[in-house]
Amino acid sequence: MEIVDRYGLSLALIEPHELAAEPWTPAAGRTAGVDVDVVRMERPPAGLWDELAERGFLRKPATVTWVAELGGGEEEFLARLDTKARQDVRRACRRAEAAGLREVVEEPVSERTLEAFLALYEERVARMRFGVPFALGYRDAVLHGPEKFCGVFAYAGDDLAGGCLVLELPGRDAAVVRFSAVSAEWRRHSLARVLYFSAMRVARAKGYTRVTLGNEPNLLGHLTQPGLFHFKTGMGFTAVPSQEFGDPDGHDEADLVLSLRTLGDPTLVLAYAGPGADPTRPLAARLISDSPVSTAPYRAPFLAEVTRSAPRPGRRTGA
Repeated sequence: MEIVDRYGLSLALIEPHELAAEPWTPAAGRTAGVDVDVVRMERPPAGLWDELAERGFLRKPATVTWVAELGGGEEEFLARLDTKARQDVRRACRRAEAAGLREVVEEPVSERTLEAFLALYEERVARMRFGVPFALGYRDAVLHGPEKFCGVFAYAGDDLAGGCLVLELPGRDAAVVRFSAVSAEWRRHSLARVLYFSAMRVARAKGYTRVTLGNEPNLLGHLTQPGLFHFKTGMGFTAVPSQEFGDPDGHDEADLVLSLRTLGDPTLVLAYAGPGADPTRPLAARLISDSPVSTAPYRAPFLAEVTRSAPRPGRRTGA
């Protein structure tokens, strides 16, 4: 077993031959005195899934891709959303228009605009508990390719209120809203909904039939929070295993959450539904919480079910 720090999360990585001994437990005689948040087996062999399930592990795609079909136009797309989500988008658009926000689409994205966007992005990430500014590593790719990016930005006067970078994937007939950032003031006014809706309009005009939000680690409560689930489903996105959307590194893994010490409460995992955790089955929402929490807000048409459970009791290995 190897214990690693993944952006503040204490993760115990185990091998198949270690499973029976449960080396993450005090009974195994561990003396390192390390708090473990999650135990994970990456790419378990096919014959081990039943035993993993019996020990409480969840079979899940390591990463999920959020996908939405663009449809023939904005009204058609909005009609697919539920009433509240549709109202939220329209309300945010009206608010931005009434405030005189100016929308600018850049293709390619200029260096000046990108620097302003990355500064806003870095500021927002710095406010997160375990924020990692991944977008900073894409500066050269956005400016110089070879992949093609465009950007959708909103300005309040000369000040950048928010924006998003869109990566085009012609081979997959999709545009990816790769990174987004909104100022604190405009975050309160749901400007992100306006920007995503505008990015969809741009993608539709380019002839793409789908838009995605890229690949996301399947542990909402760490780098991303369960609240983003509401935002993404409300914008018409469906989560699928990333391997189903052409991700060459996409794979299944088994997770056992021991503690919410560094995770959000609740934490959300999208695991395979049903007995045996068959990967041909749809996804199900697994809420992990230290106290009772309503499952209703986490229901979505693409999910087979939503359940809630407590983590394993927090343990200090070797205690």
